[in-house]
Amino acid sequence: MRTRRYREHRHAWWALVSTVALVVAAGCTTGTTAPTLSSASGAPTGTSSPTPSQEADTGTTSGDVPDNAVFLTYRDPKLGYSIQYVEGWQVSPAADGVAIRDKDSSELVQLVAVQADVPGFVSGTDLPALRQQAGFHLVTRDSVTVGGRALIHLVYDLPSPPDPVTGKQVPSAVDRYYVPGQNGLAIVSLATPKGVDNVDAFRQMIESFRWA
Repeated sequence: MRTRRYREHRHAWWALVSTVALVVAAGCTTGTTAPTLSSASGAPTGTSSPTPSQEADTGTTSGDVPDNAVFLTYRDPKLGYSIQYVEGWQVSPAADGVAIRDKDSSELVQLVAVQADVPGFVSGTDLPALRQQAGFHLVTRDSVTVGGRALIHLVYDLPSPPDPVTGKQVPSAVDRYYVPGQNGLAIVSLATPKGVDNVDAFRQMIESFRWA
């Protein structure tokens, strides 16, 4: 009787050892791990954040002013004018105006002396100076109504200033307006990379120009 019980216990012991060995072997060969639980937000726990290269592209073209852009007002009490610009653009005041820039886009205001003959100044002085710049190409010259006033308006192509780091220049389209006033003649130039549509933003900028 004792021998029989000993054999039964021995067989049970070896059966248990064999079962454990099979389970361990199966876990090692498949290399699988138990799934993690989900967090309260529904995302698996233990996952890493996407790297910059994995993040979705916003689709914003370089130099493009977004539709939800916030506009601020730049005022120059000394020269006596104000104009709106896009929040976040870099403002660089100058003795004769201001340069406000974003990547590959810009808003420039330059004041010259009062001109009795604005069309003559454009034809005889300003346009010839523009033609001296490498890459300049005049597209149109016309007259547009802004704020109830007829302004001379040029549209031309001109490469952007060289990037200070890479030296790269971007083909740009420029809208140039001549706004006469008692303090002088304001030349407002709005530039954007070719192919980028900033018509609405640039319209708001030029319509916001005011003489103090």
